[in-house]
Amino acid sequence: MNFNKKTLFTHIVFWIIVFLFYVFASTSSELFEQSVETTLLKFPLLMIASYSFNNWQVPAFLKQRKYLAFVISMAFMIIILVFLFRMIGYYHLDKYCSEGPYPLISFVDFPYYMFSFHFPALLMYFFKTNKEQEYEREKIHQLEKEKIATELKYLKAQLNPHFLFNTLNNLYSYVITKSPKAPDMVLQLSEILDYILYRSQQPSVPLIEEINTIENYIALEQIKYGERLQVIFHENLSKNRISIAPLLLLSIVENAFKHGVREHIIKPKIKIELQQYDSEIIFCVWNTNMDTEHDNDPDNYKNGIGLTNIKRQLDLLYPQKHKLEIDESYSFFNLKLILKID
Repeated sequence: MNFNKKTLFTHIVFWIIVFLFYVFASTSSELFEQSVETTLLKFPLLMIASYSFNNWQVPAFLKQRKYLAFVISMAFMIIILVFLFRMIGYYHLDKYCSEGPYPLISFVDFPYYMFSFHFPALLMYFFKTNKEQEYEREKIHQLEKEKIATELKYLKAQLNPHFLFNTLNNLYSYVITKSPKAPDMVLQLSEILDYILYRSQQPSVPLIEEINTIENYIALEQIKYGERLQVIFHENLSKNRISIAPLLLLSIVENAFKHGVREHIIKPKIKIELQQYDSEIIFCVWNTNMDTEHDNDPDNYKNGIGLTNIKRQLDLLYPQKHKLEIDESYSFFNLKLILKID
């Protein structure tokens, strides 16, 4: 058994409590001296019984389902302990025996001694088992947290890489032509990358930071599509400042641009509305949709990776605390997210 300071302290306290229990088990004050001496003589045997039971018999036999060997070892240990105690009593406790010398062998009170010697062993076993179960539960909980964290990192990494590629291409063309839009694009893109690469690694971020990133994203997309695209973004925040899982709302917006601003859509339009009521968020995103007969992309909006990603993040981050409503027709796609933040 490996003892650290905390474990050693726990065992010392345990044995002090056991000693006091055995000493004060007798209600008669006249027998107090006998109880103290008896407990002192019995104490080494109690410790032998406890540590043999928990560190040898249970792990070697009981947990290995060697039940016959366990029973034999228990019987052997009890006989040895009772015999040793009777030997000690024969030489040291006979003065308390009014009916003559303390008997060396007595089978009448054998069941009592059998339970008496192993009572601390059973207490230690239940305490140890409870600690092991608690440790296993904590270990499982930690593994689940690590699994969720890993899955969330993977989901965050799925933010459309085409956005970055296209933005860099647009930025390159604006730099070549010395367009006045280039400096703004560099600033907006750097803020988005800073948010995605660094701040999004935190479990939660202020809602206003997510909104700022969405605004930067929209500005870059507006530069890319120009007057062809109409974007409306309304927000109404309460005074109660709350935090949210990073990239969640941005992923919904990114999906709307991915599926709502395609080449076959003549007049693409996206409407975004964010309402905050204390700790509740209502986030609505409406976008034009492509007629399904012209849609040859297997990654369509309703069944695609993007929406599946969003649903999975919501299940992991806000179980029982969100409601996702989807309304779709041949000409539009509307998503409404109701989110309760603790």
